[in-house]
Amino acid sequence: MRLGVGLLFLAAGFLEITSAQQLKLPPPSKAIPSTTVKPDLEHLTLEAVLAAVEKHYPPLRAALLDQPIADAEYLAAQGRFDLAIRSIVDTNNLGFYESRRWDVSVEQPLQTWGASVFSGYQVSSGRFPSYDGKFQTDGLGEYRAGLRVPLLRDREIDGRRTDLRKADVGRRIADLGIRQQRIVILQLATNRYWNWVAAGRRFEVANAILNIAVDRETILEKAVELGQLPAFEVQDNKRIIEQRRAQQVMARRALEAASFDLSLFYRDGQGQPVIPQNSQLPPAFPEPAAIDDRQLEADIEMALRRRPEIARLENQQEQVRLDRRLAQNRRLPNIDFLLTFDRELGQRQVLRGPSELRAGLIFDLPLQRRTATGQAIAAQQRINQIDQRLTFLRDQITVEVRDAVSAVRAAYESAMATRSEVTFTRNVEDLERQRYDLGESNLFFLNTREIQTADAAVREVGALADYYRALALYELAIAKALGNVRP
Repeated sequence: MRLGVGLLFLAAGFLEITSAQQLKLPPPSKAIPSTTVKPDLEHLTLEAVLAAVEKHYPPLRAALLDQPIADAEYLAAQGRFDLAIRSIVDTNNLGFYESRRWDVSVEQPLQTWGASVFSGYQVSSGRFPSYDGKFQTDGLGEYRAGLRVPLLRDREIDGRRTDLRKADVGRRIADLGIRQQRIVILQLATNRYWNWVAAGRRFEVANAILNIAVDRETILEKAVELGQLPAFEVQDNKRIIEQRRAQQVMARRALEAASFDLSLFYRDGQGQPVIPQNSQLPPAFPEPAAIDDRQLEADIEMALRRRPEIARLENQQEQVRLDRRLAQNRRLPNIDFLLTFDRELGQRQVLRGPSELRAGLIFDLPLQRRTATGQAIAAQQRINQIDQRLTFLRDQITVEVRDAVSAVRAAYESAMATRSEVTFTRNVEDLERQRYDLGESNLFFLNTREIQTADAAVREVGALADYYRALALYELAIAKALGNVRP
């Protein structure tokens, strides 16, 4: 009697479970209800997702705004060298000395030597006391021009030039910060993509093993009608169907969740999230490849050259060095050279002039200079701190690369092992089905073998997903997305 049932099973050869990479999904409408309707013209590739991230991912676009902000701060620092104009209107009424005076002047700070040039014009009328005689001008006023040059303090560096140079370094730091966020975001998008692909493969396995039990039900019912099997076999198969249907629902939900997660990165031309459909799933994982152990040292060197964290700390250290130079500069005596030319215009009303060339020195020195000394010491200690952080960061990056390579190697070996496990498990299942067809086994053992095959297929999917996630982490560790140029 069981042999007759076996013939029925042999006639239905489609019962054998195929690998997760050979299965076909049901139409998208049956798998993931979605309000986002997109034409499924081709499989969704990782490159397409990353291209969408580069163009439309809001956190990356927000990070890109750090550059114009840094440029604006640089422009603000340049403003400290803006041409300044000042005007004074002064009148004295009701007193013994009644006078009127108008004065306008411009001053231009220079980046060379910390110098500044100035020019001005004043005109006055009325009477001035002797102590304000400098305000008295000839009839057409007085023109003046001059130059101020620091000889010690503020000659090599001053507050204005320090702020400008720090703002320039800040622009480089902003660019490095953008690069750092970019590779992290791309790695995150890569993980989301492989999670979606893995969820799709798991759903295919769950769908396929459910279909096996569903297709077997018709054969078992017919065998019961012919009196070749007891009704118990049909009831047991119905139990198996419901159990596998529940597992399929869970797998479908996991695929939906992975699709929603991926939609945050996969966006249309207007930047709106697009929920990928089941039909866009790639037919299989790409073939994994092992990492050459001889490449490890080159990878470490590459990571130390590419990783923006190192260059970012180095640039921050450069800013602190500028602070130290400024503090050391403030400990110097202030000796300024001043050169002024004055020219009286119009009818002679004052005894000076008509032209004068004056030169002088201005000396200023706080005796204790504790503020500048404290600032210099603090800056030096911050430089030492950053040196320690750089040392540890280089060690950390080296360990990260070694660990990433180890993870990729282990994931590759695991994927190859589970692939072999799937092959052997499927062979055992086929043999068990032959025994069942010959009446030497029962549905319980056959169901167990089918579940073992499905579990092995799911583990293979997980191992492949782990491999590509580990590969993404490895590419993050060596900053592959930044290319070969040091940031």
